[in-house]
Amino acid sequence: MKIRRTVATAVTAAALALAPTAAFAYGAEDYTNTGTVSDTTPALGTPFTVTVQGPANTPVTLTITTNPASIPDSAITIAGTRSATKNTDAAGAAAFSVTISQGGSYTAVVVDGVSGEVLSTQTLAVDGATGAGGAASGGAGDLAVTGSNALSIALGAGALLLAGAGGVVLAKKRREGVSA
Repeated sequence: MKIRRTVATAVTAAALALAPTAAFAYGAEDYTNTGTVSDTTPALGTPFTVTVQGPANTPVTLTITTNPASIPDSAITIAGTRSATKNTDAAGAAAFSVTISQGGSYTAVVVDGVSGEVLSTQTLAVDGATGAGGAASGGAGDLAVTGSNALSIALGAGALLLAGAGGVVLAKKRREGVSA
């Protein structure tokens, strides 16, 4: 009886450990976060490029959002707008030229125009100094942009916690059934 329980526990643990591997193995049409920014700490008034890889010959939209919201939209230029849509080429690539004229934190999001799926999310820190020396001036633009997606970690931890609690309840019921 203990051998069966040990084997069942080992198989369950292996299945839980390998479950995310199956999700990461699929990559044929996986375009999640395939964008790059030529400079994540650009100087004020200096153009930089946001490039994304997505489905071929599909419209993609780049939207730049300010943080804090008190920074006006006029501080952002994407080839003359705050949001721009371009078609990807036959290889699935699209590039946007962006210029920011006010210091602050910005988020660049590229969305597939057909499916609505987010292809890329990038965070930009623009130093408040003017001119080409803005990012190299030792200001806040020199700091690395860090962070993580805490929601996915919390959901994974919650799922593991529920699976463990279910295993304990199941083992207790089996034990009570054997004792009776």
